[in-house]
Amino acid sequence: MNERIITDSNGRKHITTEPLLHPPKRPWVGLTDDEIIEWVESGEYNVITNDWASHIDFARAIESKLEERNT
Repeated sequence: MNERIITDSNGRKHITTEPLLHPPKRPWVGLTDDEIIEWVESGEYNVITNDWASHIDFARAIESKLEERNT
């Protein structure tokens, strides 16, 4: 039996064994600019240009699409 502590609307804490109806979702974690640059420099991504801004823009566009699918 899994017990967990919940807080009611008045701030009182209670112990319950009821299952979660909607388990909490993990927050979205994006990439930092440094992580994107590291990924490009690793050779895993085929570098066509040395313009870091376009690599970062491309990665941000991918992040945006992934976020749409994960929400």
